Amino acid sequence: MRAKLEEVPLDVRRRAARYLEAMRGTEMAPGSGAAAFGEEACPLYRPDVKGIAYWELEILGVKTVTRNGVGALNGNGNDGGAGRASDRGFLVVSTGAHDVPVPHWSVELEPPSRSIEAHAKGDAVARVFKLDTLCYAGEDAKGTYLSHVGQFPPMPHGLPAELPKKPALASLESRAAQPSPNDERVAKQEPKQVPARPRKTKVASWPSWAQAKKGYAGAYQLHLAALRARADQLWQVEALVAKLGEGMHEGDTLVVPLLRPGKAEVGGDGAGSVTMRMLDRMPPAVELVAGGAKEQKEQSFELRLAYDDGSVETLPFFVVPKGTPSNRRRVLPHPIPVLPVRPD
Repeated sequence: MRAKLEEVPLDVRRRAARYLEAMRGTEMAPGSGAAAFGEEACPLYRPDVKGIAYWELEILGVKTVTRNGVGALNGNGNDGGAGRASDRGFLVVSTGAHDVPVPHWSVELEPPSRSIEAHAKGDAVARVFKLDTLCYAGEDAKGTYLSHVGQFPPMPHGLPAELPKKPALASLESRAAQPSPNDERVAKQEPKQVPARPRKTKVASWPSWAQAKKGYAGAYQLHLAALRARADQLWQVEALVAKLGEGMHEGDTLVVPLLRPGKAEVGGDGAGSVTMRMLDRMPPAVELVAGGAKEQKEQSFELRLAYDDGSVETLPFFVVPKGTPSNRRRVLPHPIPVLPVRPD
């Protein structure tokens, strides 16, 4: 079920590293000053997505707790509170635009896949599925349901196939409570409202794990479409970073984490507009400081990373000197972490 960290696609690992660096030392991630990714990662699946939908990366160097319990397929399925101490958190990264780039993370709870393994009653977990913001389920090699953490999504009935393009109409009437003797005095009115008839919907437990997987895409098609639309803007930022590089204004300082131990150097036409130094820390990182440039225009440069295992990575950046008009969209060096919100 698990893979080596090196087997995770490079762009996924880089996105995760940027996000972890943005969280490091903040109130959102207490005790994360020495946080680093572990040597293993777990692929996560979603019933409506072909192939691997997410990667769960483990965060070491933090103090977490285990989940005390798991739910049954047809039960309430809550986490059951915190259990014993653990030594790793997690960060879940999407592999595509079906969800936001980083939909779930914690430096206070152990990875969901570890919780499912712990409660699988000795059965080998072959696959872990991410079903919604906070729910994960595990199955064995034959596709048999084993356990899950979080609230298992119910089976809805009566949902529309598509959202209405116009709001349902309601009406309001007002009639005189009693006849008026003349037109000089308006009689007391009795309003009568006829509300729009809401669609009758209900939810129930899924009859089986196989039916839950088969019916997932159809049952939640509107929810999944809304999630994809919400994620679109964040993926546009990711595309800008990949195309233009991370933007820095003159005077900015940016810490860039390395994915593994190695060496770094700055190159490109704008290399003179930035200074670099290696940081004496684990996990390894470099610090970039954007300086001025002789030519008052955007300066592009590259950070070339050569890792000890022989792999290489080239990251593009650009520097905008003070007072220089820029026709490029300002791209924040790191995404701003947002706590996950459970959909209604």
